[in-house]
Amino acid sequence: MKKKATSAAAAVFVSVIGLTGCGGPQLVYNGQELSEVEKSMEEIDAAWKQSVANGVEATVSDDSRCYLQISEDTVAEAAVCGPVHYLGDDETTWDGTQWESVADDKDKYSLRPGSIFAHGQQLQANTQLYRPDDKEPPAELDLDEPDAPVAEKDKPFWLPVGQAPDESGPATAKPGVLKSPVGTVSVVSTEMSERVGDASNRKQAPEGTRFLTINFSELSGFEPSSDVSAMAVVVGDKTYPIETVEGKSVVVPVAGDAEKALLQLTYDGLDQDLSLADLSRTDDAVAAGLYSGLETEPKESDSRSGEMAMNAAKEDNTFSGSLSYNVKAERLAYDQERKWPAAGMSWLKVTLSTTTNGPKWDGESYKSGFYNLTKTIEAPTVQVDGKSITGEVGDLNIGVFSGGQEIWYQVPSASPQATFSADVKMAGALKSDSSSAENSPASVEHVYQIRDVNLEFAPQAKNG
Repeated sequence: MKKKATSAAAAVFVSVIGLTGCGGPQLVYNGQELSEVEKSMEEIDAAWKQSVANGVEATVSDDSRCYLQISEDTVAEAAVCGPVHYLGDDETTWDGTQWESVADDKDKYSLRPGSIFAHGQQLQANTQLYRPDDKEPPAELDLDEPDAPVAEKDKPFWLPVGQAPDESGPATAKPGVLKSPVGTVSVVSTEMSERVGDASNRKQAPEGTRFLTINFSELSGFEPSSDVSAMAVVVGDKTYPIETVEGKSVVVPVAGDAEKALLQLTYDGLDQDLSLADLSRTDDAVAAGLYSGLETEPKESDSRSGEMAMNAAKEDNTFSGSLSYNVKAERLAYDQERKWPAAGMSWLKVTLSTTTNGPKWDGESYKSGFYNLTKTIEAPTVQVDGKSITGEVGDLNIGVFSGGQEIWYQVPSASPQATFSADVKMAGALKSDSSSAENSPASVEHVYQIRDVNLEFAPQAKNG
């Protein structure tokens, strides 16, 4: 889990201070000799203190003050003032302002501070800090941030969109992704901190907790108010439900070992967990069909349809009949009626449509025997990775142009090919009132054997 560093940004100033006592060198600014430098420093000290008092709440020390930046005898255009810690900043910083030169009565110039003090300034390269009174920055440059409102315990909240990380910057890690049947949750980074927000909405973590900030690049299909969809952060035995979506960065005040924090996405009773330490799914077998990398529809194959006759040629005093069939298939990671398949598996729905003619009894002189026939599907199996899997017969869908008998299987999500087989059994008793052949058998039973229908899926998924 990425942790936000707390560094003393002002520490660099200590190593570059070069002080000169009273009666120091004649200073020059933009090629002009300066006078009344002591007065200039008094004015900038007063202006900066007024700027701090009138601006964002800030912490300063008794030794916080302003300094010239000089290189040999030349004064740089910017002065620096501090150290100071503003509300909303994670670090102690320094302010800066541009000098303005003013001619005096002695053919020399004095410096006047600018009206604007910019926050977060860095020391100009190849310069030293200087004050005519020899005052030095404080030995301890880190200052406490002013107090901020304490966040509500155990309650996640969202940062404004403008405070979310800049997604245009270089990616530091592969996003962590959780998928549901209706959307995707993608986490790009996490942070741990004591405080979050800027000066307008700064909050500090409740006692005994730290802020865990989760930054999303995508958050689609998740409906907090839905009965089947939920999201939460889990740390040990503590769960923090995320009950709203109001942006791209959610902040959770967490107690315990935050390095073990999980983002948990629940859909229709199935939990998926994302480790927020390394943005990896904790169990690749859970909801594996959503990540299988296979097409929903199989590739076309000639063996997916065909015709079969009961006998090769018509002969007197024999049964005759035929069957035509078509096989369609679809892979599903989730089905609304059957819910989730087992871990590591996906649903394979095979739809078998059949049309039959007979069987009937072909008697002498073109006389026939007809039967009340019942059609049943038996032994519907698929061969996947060398294993035989028996299907469950589902709904019978009758459409105007298409339809058929659904047969459901659970197959390994990563398997790209299956071979379908089934028996179609025709059986029934003789229709005495519509049969004309005198020697027709009292009943008939015949099994058409559909074998080795190839269902091969493309290697790349539509959704990646």
